Amino acid sequence: MKGITFRTWMFLLTGTILMGLSSCSKETVDNIGRDTALNIIRSNKWFDVVKTTSVADQADVRVMLVGEGENMEFKSNGYAYVYGAEGGTSSYSYSMPTSKKMIFDDVEYDIQENIVQTVAKFTLVNTAGNITTKIEFRRR
Repeated sequence: MKGITFRTWMFLLTGTILMGLSSCSKETVDNIGRDTALNIIRSNKWFDVVKTTSVADQADVRVMLVGEGENMEFKSNGYAYVYGAEGGTSSYSYSMPTSKKMIFDDVEYDIQENIVQTVAKFTLVNTAGNITTKIEFRRR
């Protein structure tokens, strides 16, 4: 009896790989994307963070969450810390249930960009009735 041929060996290997990949659930794939997005968000500092609130028939209200000389860092403990120029610190709670949603400061937002593809900025948007809140995070 002859040993296993190369062709048979490759067929068995390919079958094993396909069976392994097909056993991954959608939730597992989604969590991989979420974890990758979280790693990208946490890996660097954010220098320009602006929150804009728009109400129908009124002027937009802009608030600088991170101003000149400050930076924000997302930490794995569920808080985004703003480090001030004078050494002061403030924080916002956050979590990311999926790669397209973020709960920031107890408000659920949709993430507009694909964070895995765009690491220089991301935008959160929340619309409740006629009020739209948008937070833009940018790196330098």
